Amino acid sequence: MSKKVLLGLAFVWLLALTIFAQEVVTIRFSWWGGTDRHNATLKAIEIFEKKYPNIKIKAEYAGWSGYFEKQAVQMAGGTEADVMQINWPWLPIFSPDGTGFYDLYKLSDIIDLSNFPPEVLQLGTVNGKLNGIPVSMTGRVFWYNKTVYDKYGVPIPKTWDDLFAAAKKFPKTIYPIIAGSYDGWLISHLYATQVLDKPMLAVDGTLLWTVDDFKVALGFYKKLIDNRVTPKIPEIAAEGGTGDVPIAQLPSFIMGNYAGLYEWTSAIGKTAEPVAQKGMQLVMGGIPTGPDSKDSGILFKPSMLFAISKNTKYPREAAIFLNFLLNDPDAALALGLTRGVPISKSAYEALQKAGKLAGLEVEGLEYLLSVPSKHPLSPYFEDSRLQTLYREIIDAISYGTMSVDQAAVEMHKRVQQILGEIVKK
Repeated sequence: MSKKVLLGLAFVWLLALTIFAQEVVTIRFSWWGGTDRHNATLKAIEIFEKKYPNIKIKAEYAGWSGYFEKQAVQMAGGTEADVMQINWPWLPIFSPDGTGFYDLYKLSDIIDLSNFPPEVLQLGTVNGKLNGIPVSMTGRVFWYNKTVYDKYGVPIPKTWDDLFAAAKKFPKTIYPIIAGSYDGWLISHLYATQVLDKPMLAVDGTLLWTVDDFKVALGFYKKLIDNRVTPKIPEIAAEGGTGDVPIAQLPSFIMGNYAGLYEWTSAIGKTAEPVAQKGMQLVMGGIPTGPDSKDSGILFKPSMLFAISKNTKYPREAAIFLNFLLNDPDAALALGLTRGVPISKSAYEALQKAGKLAGLEVEGLEYLLSVPSKHPLSPYFEDSRLQTLYREIIDAISYGTMSVDQAAVEMHKRVQQILGEIVKK
């Protein structure tokens, strides 16, 4: 065979390799959210496809309502998207042993994990496998209507004693905080975690509290309503139709008669809007503690995670896209705060440099990072069946149909029953 023919064949072979290397692949990306998040994400996808012309993204997005049910059907049938936005409590549902999603540690040569603190990555890890990477974090913090507190000369509470003292200083028409059925339980859990130095659940779903421990938590809620720190559930329900109506919709909150709340950092922006429209100001109040507090007790969790399907045909392309969403400065600027304040160091710095990081959410997150708890939140804590139980028990105490002792016994028994159904060991 002549040299010319050999060179020709080599050229054809190299050309074929080049064409093959540039083969365009399409990966699916699913997420939930509102219009702002949808538009920002579509913009980020547009930027990505220009940077990586051989990877096309098929966007699959919807609102929150019914999203979990759709995700569950897809996961059961193996038809889920290649890259997914997932909720943190879904990890024990879809991946109890860590094999429900692709192990992202296997893609660490593509995904820059150094942008994330080890403790944050641990929140997405199941049985040593990195199932998902937290996009942002959220936590509960107390917020107060400074305008109302200043009007009556009441200092912003720093301790539990300050909160009870505020109730005595305000007129009877004003409460220091508003806590519905669910928030009432979360505040009770916060206090009990501080003084008991242990949360209700271990990370793996093990129940750590005894009946007496539940008495500590529920007894504190009873103390809150007896001392008019927060209105009783019947009073809230009479105004809003339920003990858990969104606080921002309650006229008494908007007008300042409910002068504080315990809210997620990721939600405080919208909650504060109607108050600001009335010319009043919400400020971050941190987490109250007392002389018996042994831990901050904070509730701090991923607001959402990004994961890759274990069934994807294109794990490396999916990882390239995932790394872009999480760590690329251009992606960070396009996405903004539509998924919360990014936990990725490079994304955070890009927004900070652009002057995009300001407001109550950022202030609350910075505070939470300054008061870490040695007791991480369990992903089982927010199981829907447990949430229903929390509300029922708080309502029973507030309506007076159960004593604290009765409620503690009932709650301990039913938490054990629910955990027996949902925790797979």
